[in-house]
Amino acid sequence: MARILLVDDEDCILRTTAILLEVEGHNTVCVLNGSEALNQLDSAHFDLMLTDIRMGPIDGMELIKRAKSMKPMMPVIVVSAYCTDKTTKEAQDLGAFKFIKKPFKADDIVKSVRDALASCKSG
Repeated sequence: MARILLVDDEDCILRTTAILLEVEGHNTVCVLNGSEALNQLDSAHFDLMLTDIRMGPIDGMELIKRAKSMKPMMPVIVVSAYCTDKTTKEAQDLGAFKFIKKPFKADDIVKSVRDALASCKSG
């Protein structure tokens, strides 16, 4: 299955998301901030990234921008409690595949990951 980078400053969200995706057969790597995520993206292959928006020192929007410049074909799914029309549009303009609002339903994460991975294979 896929190798997925999970980025969130809340450890409980990382653990929950990792369990959901590992049950589906995916391999996950969890990091607590955008700087760690960039280090991972620079040194390893990932098929997909899920990221929060509000975190430091690099926020999710900046992370999406940099991740897309490093790995333009890698889908990015945003999972955030700060889901406004403006942030959703900004994330999509930066290349995010999907924006999921916290608190999320397990099925939303699983389906979005399946759809994003399928879009890579068909595109």
